[in-house]
Amino acid sequence: MKKTFTSGLVAISIALSLGYTAATQADDKITLSMWHHHPEWRDKTEAILAAFEEAHPNITIDLEEIAGTNYTARLNTALAAGEAPDLFGLPAGPETATAAASGYAADLTGLLDTDSLRGAALEAIDNDGKIYGVPILGAYSVGLYYHRDILADLGMEPPTNQAEFMSMCKSMLDKGITPLVVPASDGIVPSFIYSMLTSSVTGAEGFAELRQGKRKFTDPDMLEAARFLQDMAKCMQPGAVSTPYVEGKALAALKQGAMMPGGSADYPGYQEINPDVDLGVVPFPGVGDNKPATVTGLEYIYVVNAKSEHQEAAVTFLNWMLGDEAQQMVVDTITMTTNKNVVPAENRILEEFVQAARVNDVRVFYELPEISPVWNTIQQNAAALLLGEMSPEEFAQLAQDAVKLSN
Repeated sequence: MKKTFTSGLVAISIALSLGYTAATQADDKITLSMWHHHPEWRDKTEAILAAFEEAHPNITIDLEEIAGTNYTARLNTALAAGEAPDLFGLPAGPETATAAASGYAADLTGLLDTDSLRGAALEAIDNDGKIYGVPILGAYSVGLYYHRDILADLGMEPPTNQAEFMSMCKSMLDKGITPLVVPASDGIVPSFIYSMLTSSVTGAEGFAELRQGKRKFTDPDMLEAARFLQDMAKCMQPGAVSTPYVEGKALAALKQGAMMPGGSADYPGYQEINPDVDLGVVPFPGVGDNKPATVTGLEYIYVVNAKSEHQEAAVTFLNWMLGDEAQQMVVDTITMTTNKNVVPAENRILEEFVQAARVNDVRVFYELPEISPVWNTIQQNAAALLLGEMSPEEFAQLAQDAVKLSN
């Protein structure tokens, strides 16, 4: 891992190499365009940006929020046309590496102070010793949300394994209650569910073996994860496979179901829809008798457009966002932080996610080159599995065929 600057002398040399001196900063008025894909975070994100602008009055951040379902298409079109913003987010891992190789993302190696980042975050942003982006708006874990009042009224506890979940599902259905809200139209939420189910089987050690080709998605115990996901379809709201994310999130927030898979970053959106929502968080129920599991990844990391005329100002912004002041605001108002120096201040949901992730947590598929293609395959075929148009065996085989082992 390339060591980033830690001394004032190195920082000064970087600033001078960029031609971005204090005098330049004071004289120039610069507007940086920035695209973000969480409209539900807008107020909280703008509060953080306002703090940056107060500290750097010569730089203004022009934030455009784009719903997640439209973000990728908009960004790809803008990049191809040479009209992308100065700052934009990408998933850590192969997608960021592809953007860099295509000349879209500037090389930021040695320009950013990443000393505050946790080890997992540093590993995730490293691209063969180079850094093209950093996680300025946190990380997330995915588990199982549940309405505390609904389960309390039913005299139930959150499920920890497959048998408990399916038993609760039957009981709730008998009472006319939708057990699980899953917006499955784009396949993303089912992909997270499958990731958590397979992770419950492998644990961290087995997950590493999966990446090395020593374990397979078609192994008998792993096949049970696909079977559980298919069985789970009967517990979902009617029309789950045609429910878009935004609609599903609203259904969940408005108590149209007792439970819903979701990430730590989803909570502000639930609160925005229903300020009185009373949720709890646990790991997702395990397959068979395996431990329940969560998966953890970075929120989109932010890169600097290689064609931007304001790369120096963009680097200044990213460095400020990596600092303790900004990251305290992130963890207190939005989601989990990648900064090892800060902790949430009285945020019960984030504390519950931290506890959940201590049980059995692995990284998300799409950040890892060997199994990033598996994520895309799951996303494309989840509807067929849930509708019974594809067998668990066929689904697991497609997942295994997508594994890309390194030579």
